[in-house]
Amino acid sequence: MRQIYFMPCFFSRCHHIIIIFFSLVPKKSLGAVDPYFQTCSVPKDSGDGQAIRFPFYIQDKQNSFCGYPRFNLSCNNNGHPTILISNNNYTIHEIFYQNETLSVSNSAFSNPNSNCIPSIKNISLRGGRFDPAPIQTNLFLFYNCNSSVHESWPTEFYPSCYGENDTVLALSGQDPLIKNVSMECKSSVLAPVEAYGGGIAESLRNGFVLKWKASTCSICEDSGGYCGFDHIKYHFKCFCPDRPRAWKCTGAGHGGRKIKERK
Repeated sequence: MRQIYFMPCFFSRCHHIIIIFFSLVPKKSLGAVDPYFQTCSVPKDSGDGQAIRFPFYIQDKQNSFCGYPRFNLSCNNNGHPTILISNNNYTIHEIFYQNETLSVSNSAFSNPNSNCIPSIKNISLRGGRFDPAPIQTNLFLFYNCNSSVHESWPTEFYPSCYGENDTVLALSGQDPLIKNVSMECKSSVLAPVEAYGGGIAESLRNGFVLKWKASTCSICEDSGGYCGFDHIKYHFKCFCPDRPRAWKCTGAGHGGRKIKERK
């Protein structure tokens, strides 16, 4: 009697395994919104009502991919956003997204009821994330000056926050005698201010303006996307409703986002 041998169909079995495997891989359902787009679509604030969005992001409140590297912010006890520059905390008074600038002041000057001058460190912006905005004034704060300096500028000394008899000399960067003064004082600090007037303490509290250096977000926003950053490829990303793109959302279905007026 003729015998019939049934050989196992190897390729057919593998074909079935492949079908089962791919059926288990999670897929984004048709018409679903991209999770990156959804996550970055909701701006946060630190408590003062100021919306924080790209290039900034609040640590522990927003995902880092919604902002730009090293543009992370914190929130102080008064609900204001703060940023670390040159190992010093600076309070952010207002962010102007339209011209990519922000108004800041050294957090050491944050007490509105104090007229004394605290000891601060120099701010260094060279090669960093920010440049100083034009048309601002540089103040020089001199600490521990000799008595001869007190006699020459008796009206330019202000009380220090660290001792009843300690005083701080404040001079404009345009003063031609700054070099001579620096030799008679133990230390000096450069303190930029947007406007010099109305009292030295008030000028320092009002602070100065910085212009940030990060990828421009307007092209992505105008196309209906939200700006972000790919930390793996280390490159700017435009998060669109369907998927992340290089610079802007294109094609049908990407104009649905209503852009709010930016400051």
